[in-house]
Amino acid sequence: MMRWRSFLRSARGGVSVITALSATALIGFAGFATDVGSVFLESRRLQGTADLAAVAAAQNPNDARLLAQQTVAANDWPTDTAMVTTTGVYTADRTLDVAQRFVPDTNAPNAARVQLTSSAPLFFGRLFVPSGRMTISRTATAAQTRWAAFQVGSRLASLNGGIENQVLSGLTGSSVSLSVMDYNALLSANVDLFSYVSALRTRLDLQAATFGDTLSHRVETSDALGAIADVLQQNGDHAAGAIRTLANAAAGAGSTTDLNQLIDLGPYENSSQSGLSGPTSFSVNAMDLATAIVGIAQGDRQVKLQLASGVPGIANVNVWLAIGQRPNHSPWLSITDDRDVVLKTAQMRLYIEATTPSSGALSGLAGVRVPVLVELASAQAKLSDVMCSIDKDRRAVTLSVDPAIGSLSLGEINLGQLNNFETDLSVSPANLIHVGAISVQGQAHVELGGEHWQDVSFSNGDISNGVVKTVSTQDAAQATISSLLGNTRLTVRAGGLGLSTPTLTSGVQGALSSVGAPLDALVNNLTALFGVRLGEADVRVNGVRCGGAALVA
Repeated sequence: MMRWRSFLRSARGGVSVITALSATALIGFAGFATDVGSVFLESRRLQGTADLAAVAAAQNPNDARLLAQQTVAANDWPTDTAMVTTTGVYTADRTLDVAQRFVPDTNAPNAARVQLTSSAPLFFGRLFVPSGRMTISRTATAAQTRWAAFQVGSRLASLNGGIENQVLSGLTGSSVSLSVMDYNALLSANVDLFSYVSALRTRLDLQAATFGDTLSHRVETSDALGAIADVLQQNGDHAAGAIRTLANAAAGAGSTTDLNQLIDLGPYENSSQSGLSGPTSFSVNAMDLATAIVGIAQGDRQVKLQLASGVPGIANVNVWLAIGQRPNHSPWLSITDDRDVVLKTAQMRLYIEATTPSSGALSGLAGVRVPVLVELASAQAKLSDVMCSIDKDRRAVTLSVDPAIGSLSLGEINLGQLNNFETDLSVSPANLIHVGAISVQGQAHVELGGEHWQDVSFSNGDISNGVVKTVSTQDAAQATISSLLGNTRLTVRAGGLGLSTPTLTSGVQGALSSVGAPLDALVNNLTALFGVRLGEADVRVNGVRCGGAALVA
């Protein structure tokens, strides 16, 4: 008994006892750490493979599963690794929870989600897990990087007898005299958008400015036009001379231009370089850009054109043109993937005073005076869809377009209010003939079609070739000056000069009918400079950028 008590009181060999007792725990923790490290390593490797598979699948959602499978196989995962590939639409909206930004959709997918399930080996855990492995699962989502550049309002349909020179002269405040050859050169010349902004930055000596900073400067109109010429000259394009002529004309007026009203660079706004080698895929027609710049530089100027003999079948024509501000400063051209970005043309008003030759029942009297007001609201366009593919020929862009609506009126207005777009113009009956005791008044009004968004698609070939597509309102055929004049209500006072009312009415109606078609052609030529016609809108996709895919979750 004494020996046993002595043994219990002895402290010799205590360390050995403690070590022996704790060895099991130490070995257990070491085994647990080894298994945790192994599982973590395999999980990270599986996550990396899922990331790569999602990026590969998102680059071409139509072949998402095949591309993901190839990626998994290339990373040497076992054949029994389970994979679930889902294509859908990813919306980069910060107001949404991350889990809500990806929505499965097989109709127009722009993203892919890949879930991989495999197993990681256990070493000491085999004592507790018979299979010796732990199931692991990892998910990754990737979305395409895709932007489209598009514009609303574009090029001339035709060139007509110097009308374009008169319009540009009025807008620049100086004489512009370009030949038909000059205009054709401008219509066939394209300007790389980022090269243009870089040339403008050089002119303004903004060495470290971003693209957005450069466009935010209010610049002389002559410099804004001159930068176009700089790019064209660098490319050896003969259209550079025509642009310099226009820039020199604008220099005398001293007007300035706010290019932020025209161009929205979207994801490139905070960059100083496009990030692409060589010319980018975003280009704009030189004539389009020049007329857009001149259009916003004219301020409140009201342009008067005198076309004494420029319109066949009409003795004399005077035209007043007013261009309003773009509503809510909506740009004319944008690079974006946001379907909420809406581009709009400027508002426009045309007031035409035409005089017909005196003939027929009206022979010997003064010609019939025909005053017509054309009011055009903004045409608008927005992005509907961008289709990206590894195969460039399968890339496409769809725009939603709402053509310009407005009205046509026959009547008198206050010309002083023509360029006041905050006030509705009051139209009173027009004096068509007023000679002595003979008086004929007339009034008519035609509304352009209602607002209806219409989709128009651009294939990769359309985009590469700079195809311009025209979208019309459903009832645009009714909105012509010919139809307006055909519905004129006449009030006649013959005054006993031997002309019966039916004879006088017939003569006036005949004169009105004869000028309808020429005036339709005149209006279309004038408004075509700014890409807006009666009940129509011109749209063009300037480029599509499919920058591969990026992980989003």
